[in-house]
This record gives sequence, C-alpha cells and structure tokens, in this order.
Amino acid sequence: MTLLTFSLGVLALLIMPGPTNAVLAMASAGITAARLLSLLGAVLAAYLIVIIPVSGIAGPYLQAHPVVAQSVRIVSAIWVLSLALKLWKADPDAGATTVGPRHLFVTTLLNPKAIIIGLTMVPAVEAPLALAILSFAACVTLTSAIWIGLGWLITGNGSGMPLLAQRCGSAVLMAFSITLAVSAVA
Repeated sequence: MTLLTFSLGVLALLIMPGPTNAVLAMASAGITAARLLSLLGAVLAAYLIVIIPVSGIAGPYLQAHPVVAQSVRIVSAIWVLSLALKLWKADPDAGATTVGPRHLFVTTLLNPKAIIIGLTMVPAVEAPLALAILSFAACVTLTSAIWIGLGWLITGNGSGMPLLAQRCGSAVLMAFSITLAVSAVA
C-alpha cells in the first residue's frame, strides 16, 4: 500500500464514529486552546502507544492468542460503558466537563481502531516507518479536530453539555460498549 492509500485508509477509519470520537465530541464543551491541545495530545499519544508496539511486536502474538484479543475488547466494552454511565449521571448544570484528556487517553488506548491500524495498515505501507507515523499523526490530528468541532457545534460556547446532547452521547457510548462486548464473544 502506498503512503497515499495508507493515509486515505487511516482517514476513512478514524473519521468513522467510535468511542474516541464520541468522547472527543463530548469533551469539547467549554473548549479553549489549551484544552484543545491537551485533547489532541491525549488521542495521538494513546494511538501511538498502541500502534507502534502492535505493528512491530504484538501482531503475531495477538493473532496466535485470540483470547487475548477478546479480552482487550471486553475491557474496552467495560471502560466505554463506565464512561456512558458517568456521562448519564453527570449534572449538566454543574458547569464541569464530565470527560477530559485522561478519559480520552484511556478510551483511545482501548479503541479497537488502534489495533486494526497497527496489525493491518502500518505493516502494509510501502514507505519508511517514520513517514507512515508522521502521516498517521496528521490524520489523527485532522479527524480529532473535526470531532471536537462537531461537539463544539452542539455545545456552542457554553461550559457544559446540554442535557439532551449529554444523554445522546451516553446512549451512543452504551451502543459502542454493547457492540464491543458482542464482538468479543461472537
């Protein structure tokens, strides 16, 4: 796969709704430049922490031990469900952001998209690894900024997420949790 097809494939995968993107949208309430940078940094760091070792070391291990891959999906489902419940119970009038860089970092670490990219896409790219990682970082930054922007359009300049948006976000996270759990046992 060329660097261009790799980049387009990464963009297509990362722009699709998923747990990280849902958390990005919800974390956009009351966004500032510093918060934007911390959110982007959390996503990028978590993806790289997974993708680099998976593409070089863990790929053969995970393919040979499907129970480990299933366990990752189950842990991901539990984490996303806990975020959904936290968001559902949070008081939108309190003015505090219910999800932040720490939640985003853990959610991204457990995001199955990272394993897909690390196992299938990075090893297939016909470009130097450093160039592929740089292209990946640009794709992550772009797609994350888009999801933060979508979240900001919902919340506006307010410091909190409107209750309806908060409940919808929680429901989306619950749906992702169920999907992850089903994929782990199916």
